[in-house]
Amino acid sequence: MENSIESRVCRFMSLISTGAENYVRDAFANGTVTLVHYEESRYHHGVFCIVENDDCTIAYAAFSRYRHDEALLNLMETSLQRHLGTNETKEVCFNIYGPNKEFIQLARKLGFATDMEGFQLQYDFSKEMKVLEMHPLVEKGFSPGWLDPFVQLFDRAYYQLNVENGWSTEIKSKDDFLRFLLSCEAEDRVRSFWIEDKLVGAYIIAGQYIRDFVIHPDYQNCGYGSLILNSCIHRMASILGINNIFLRVAQSNSGAKRFYERHQFIERSSFAEHTFVPK
Repeated sequence: MENSIESRVCRFMSLISTGAENYVRDAFANGTVTLVHYEESRYHHGVFCIVENDDCTIAYAAFSRYRHDEALLNLMETSLQRHLGTNETKEVCFNIYGPNKEFIQLARKLGFATDMEGFQLQYDFSKEMKVLEMHPLVEKGFSPGWLDPFVQLFDRAYYQLNVENGWSTEIKSKDDFLRFLLSCEAEDRVRSFWIEDKLVGAYIIAGQYIRDFVIHPDYQNCGYGSLILNSCIHRMASILGINNIFLRVAQSNSGAKRFYERHQFIERSSFAEHTFVPK
């Protein structure tokens, strides 16, 4: 199974995110994925596939190596156009990973709007990792009684990023957020950090990715972000045994990118997420 086409495709999907990897793995099991192109050659290392579900269609292009190939671009364009007709009622998305811009240009040519564009960073284990003293922070998980502080933390931490990218700043459903946090707590994927009864920051992991890393604005630039990130890396590596640690940062969030790079993260590639906008 480890050497099957499905496993190798999922390996490329893991470059996008743990969620993409699991989504495509399930699609293979359900027979809802079309493998349009898969190649590991001198010039190309990557995959282009399309997953069709009842409510949406998601195309994935994940290439760790790519050189201009007109035939491949035409194949991708033809495959995508089949899902972009005027009678299409499902949402159509196109998620891209790789060190090239041609796929992004293709997405825009076909009428996709960019939802998010940014960088994938990887932690550099070649340098010594020191475990820092957490005082005065107290580490906890999540409890339903802490929902309101968590809502405020996430909304405040992401507000400026949402504004800069034109994303919604409305408070998300508390019930949905509560269910999400409870599932993270059940799987031991969420940690929170407090000073007495004040929630300073939190992180949520998903597989080998740091999914969310948030510091309350009132506590930024005080050194707490460094302490919490150090704790996160130590827990993922030493306790959970994760050998490769990744995170994604929006292109517009240059301050966060500099922060992670100061803490031994290295830029590995770029990514872009798109949604088709019918004319």
